[in-house]
Amino acid sequence: MDLKEKNLKFFEVNKLDHAFRGAEIENINSLLQLVYELDIYENLSMVALKLGLSFPEYDENEDMRVNITGLFHPAIKTPVKNDVSFDKDQNIIFLTGSNMAGKSSLLKSIGLVIYLAHLGFPVPATKMNTTIFNGLITTINLPDNISQGLSHYYNEVKRVKEVALKLSESNKLFIIFDELFRGTNVKDAFDASLLIISELSKIEQSAFFISTHIVELADDIKKFSNISFRYLETSFKENKPIFTYLLTNGVSKERIGMTIVLNEGIIDILKKATDKGNTPTTTLTLETE
Repeated sequence: MDLKEKNLKFFEVNKLDHAFRGAEIENINSLLQLVYELDIYENLSMVALKLGLSFPEYDENEDMRVNITGLFHPAIKTPVKNDVSFDKDQNIIFLTGSNMAGKSSLLKSIGLVIYLAHLGFPVPATKMNTTIFNGLITTINLPDNISQGLSHYYNEVKRVKEVALKLSESNKLFIIFDELFRGTNVKDAFDASLLIISELSKIEQSAFFISTHIVELADDIKKFSNISFRYLETSFKENKPIFTYLLTNGVSKERIGMTIVLNEGIIDILKKATDKGNTPTTTLTLETE
């Protein structure tokens, strides 16, 4: 049959219409489904090649295990790659680092690779081998909840409670905490973090990635052999912080908060404001007849 539209007769068009909407509808839908899938696979392949992603390998071992080589965040143009691993013997990473060292970006990266891997998608890493987890829970940039009258701190407490309930119901969870209990004073944050981390250390078949500014916690939790201590390096050049974004074994000792404040010249600005406030002002008096 000549399928050029201008050469088709009425009965031929009617015959094709009957085939498309009747006799061959299931075959056509199957063909379209294959085309859609091919389009998805092609786009996945193009994105993976463009961003340098790789397909994860899955470990059938019953024990929890994750090995990631060359982890990076795909939204960063020139990312620094890091290696991260978890197993039942070291299932907690205690992450420290100064402000702007890249802790939150690293936590988002690890959350992203775990999520994508469980969708069967390529991940932002050079290589990844992982067991299958029963869930992923992240607590990053947790806000307050004005509509429910919940403060930032109470929202954090409720989130930790939700995590505890999930852990009581299931094993093999991957859990990320960014700055545990930062919504309260330092003493309460220290005590609450120490208490929670001490209890989490007893759970072997789940993985925990915990970041904090309270580096003093490290001295109290070093007794737990399943906690790995890592930090993001910061160095100084001409009194300015230089961030390497590289994971290093140990606990951060850098404190650059005051350095950043001083470098921004805030004190000089406030002194000028003080001087201006103390300068006598001239009052203009208008005389009327």
